[in-house]
Amino acid sequence: MKIRIVIITIMVLLSPTIAWAIGEPVWLKHLPKPNNDTYYYRVTKAEGHTYEEAYTKAFSMAILESQWKIGVKVNKSSNLQTIEETITSDLNLQSSNMNLPLNKVCEYEKASPNIANGVVLYILWQVARYGNVKTEFEDYLDCE
Repeated sequence: MKIRIVIITIMVLLSPTIAWAIGEPVWLKHLPKPNNDTYYYRVTKAEGHTYEEAYTKAFSMAILESQWKIGVKVNKSSNLQTIEETITSDLNLQSSNMNLPLNKVCEYEKASPNIANGVVLYILWQVARYGNVKTEFEDYLDCE
C-alpha cells in the first residue's frame, strides 16, 4: 500500500515536467544564444479568447519589456496606438525618438486552461540590445 502511494505521489510531481516535454518547442525552456551582441532573445506569453487577442497582448509585452530593459520611460496608452498601427506590419517601435527593432522568430500556440475555447500563445523574439543602433538579426530556423 505504501509503495502505491509513493508511486502515485512521484507521478503527480513529475506530471508537469512530462507535460512540458511533450510537444512543446525547446526554445520555451532554453532560449537560443544570439549569433552577435546586437540583440538578445525574449519569449512573451499571452492568453486570449482568440489568436489575434493573444498576439496583440504578446506583442505589447515584448515592446513594454524591451523598453523597460533599456530604461525608456513607458507611457502605456501611447504605446497602444503604436501597437495597433504596427500589429500587421514589420515590428519596429518608434517611441521617444527611439527605434527599437524586434523580430518575431517563432510562435507556439496551445489551448488555454483558463478561457473556454481560448488560446495561450508563446512568441520567441529577437530584440535589439540598444535603441538607435543597427541591429544584425540572424536567421533562426529551429522553431520545433
